[in-house]
Amino acid sequence: MLGADLTGANLEKADLEEANLEMAILAGAKLNRANLEGANLEGANLSGAHLMYAQIDEAKLGGADLSDADASYADLVECDLSGAKMSKINLTSSNVERANIEEADLTGAILADANLSGVVGRGAKLAGADLSKTDLSKADLTRADLTGADLRRASISGTRLAGAILTGAKVFGIEAGGGDVEGVIAEWVDNSADGDGSVRVTGDQIAAVLSGKAAAAAAVAAATASGGDDRIKRYFGKGDVLRNANLEFGQSAYVEIESRFEQCSIALGEGAELVVGQDGVLVDCQITGGGNITIHGQFFEGASPGIVGPKRLVVSSHGSVVGVVQQPDQSTHFAFEPGCKLRMRILHANNHR
Repeated sequence: MLGADLTGANLEKADLEEANLEMAILAGAKLNRANLEGANLEGANLSGAHLMYAQIDEAKLGGADLSDADASYADLVECDLSGAKMSKINLTSSNVERANIEEADLTGAILADANLSGVVGRGAKLAGADLSKTDLSKADLTRADLTGADLRRASISGTRLAGAILTGAKVFGIEAGGGDVEGVIAEWVDNSADGDGSVRVTGDQIAAVLSGKAAAAAAVAAATASGGDDRIKRYFGKGDVLRNANLEFGQSAYVEIESRFEQCSIALGEGAELVVGQDGVLVDCQITGGGNITIHGQFFEGASPGIVGPKRLVVSSHGSVVGVVQQPDQSTHFAFEPGCKLRMRILHANNHR
């Protein structure tokens, strides 16, 4: 099938293991759940192809065109993608472990929640790519272009970034340590939770953030936060478990929780922001103080009332709250999105019945 024209073909669930599709034209082809393990697709045109859940392990795709393709949830373990054109490809939640993406063009690609651990990506173009929550541990990204890439909450533990370009990259909440960041090229990186550029890290502190020196990173965030208001930002990452802790956050603090908290108490200063992410679970916990609370995950109270004195409480469509809310004197502003799950009782100020 060398050079075959299969433009727009429906090959869903097809068994093409070790097939020779070198230089084939598969633009817009439907290859969802297809088996392409070990196939030769060197120089093939797969632009706009549909490859969701496809098995592409150990396939040869050197120099292939995969721009605008949808390969979300696909397996590309140890795949050769060197020099491939993959601008704006969708690789959400895909497994690209130990693949070769050297000199590949992934400009604007979507790789959120993907597994890129151990990839060889020397000189790869990842400018503007979405790498949020991506596992890049032990990857070789030497000289890669990550200008403006979204690396929030990604893992770069043991990653080689020598000579990589990271100007404008979003790095809030990254898991780092043990990597090579010497010679990173960056005028500034964005350490704001929202990725809005409000917390810019410059100079030698960039290496402190990228090398996982948490204390230095926190100090930079506090010193450079927008408006000079000494806003402290804390992130509790996915997979962590915190038990029996008493946490206090001052005025204007920003706290995001994607972890599991058990039997914890959280005190919020006036105007503090607490966001419980979709992966955040608070069990037998209590939140007190005049902060603003947004719940995308789950909250189950311990001592009742479980939430005391909030200025604002928002529960998104993914959120759930089980417990009692005690309003302050000025009353709480509530917002409940359709689809949220509530088993909640609201008390007025000084009403404990």
